[in-house]
Amino acid sequence: MEKSSSRTDLPIDLYYTSIIIPLDSPLGQEIFSESFHSSYDNLHRNFQYQEHLSFCGLACISTVLNTISSNEKSNQQTIYSTIAKDFMFNGITLTNLSNVLKHYGISSQIKYAQEKKIEEEFRRDLNREDIFLIVNYWRQYHMKENNYLHQSGHFCLIGGFNPITDHVLLLDPNNRRFSHHWLSIKHLIQMISTYDQMASMSRGYLIVNRQK
Repeated sequence: MEKSSSRTDLPIDLYYTSIIIPLDSPLGQEIFSESFHSSYDNLHRNFQYQEHLSFCGLACISTVLNTISSNEKSNQQTIYSTIAKDFMFNGITLTNLSNVLKHYGISSQIKYAQEKKIEEEFRRDLNREDIFLIVNYWRQYHMKENNYLHQSGHFCLIGGFNPITDHVLLLDPNNRRFSHHWLSIKHLIQMISTYDQMASMSRGYLIVNRQK
C-alpha cells in the first residue's frame, strides 16, 4: 500500500466554496442533465439532513436504510441510541460506519485512499448500479459570520457522476453550509487522500450493497 497524503499536501488554495458547483445552479443542472444519476434517483426521496454537527455519517446511513427498506423507517436518533453511540466520539470512522450498517443487516466494503489504485477503483465503482457510495473526505472553507476557517472530515453520499466534465454529485447532509453540489473527481480524490486522526489511517469511501 502507498502512504496516504496528509492534509498539508493539499494545495493551500483548495477552498471548498471555490471548487464546487451547486446542483441547483444553471451549470449544475446542465451537468446533471448529461450525467448518470441512478443513485440520486433512488436516494433523494428518502434523503435526510444531519440533525447534529457530528451526524453526517449517520444521516447518510439513515438515508440508505430508508431507501433499501420501504417497510421500516429509520432516523438518526434511533440509529445513534441503538448502536452508533458505542462507536462515536465527535464523529465516526469508516470502519465504525460499516459496523453500524452490519448491525442493520447491510453489507459494505471499505476502500481506503492509501490503496495504490484508489482513483482507478473509485471510477470503476461509480459505474456500478448495484451499490451506493459514501465518501469520507477532508474539506475546508471560510465561515464569514465569524471569520473562521472551518476544517474537518465529512461524509457524503454520491448521487451520480458526469464522465464528460469528470464531476461527481455529492449529496451533502449539512444543508446549513452547502446544498447538493458537483465536485471534480480529481479534487475529491485529493480530499479523501488525507489522514484521519480518529482512525489513525487514511480516509476513503464505503461501498454499500443496495439490497440486504
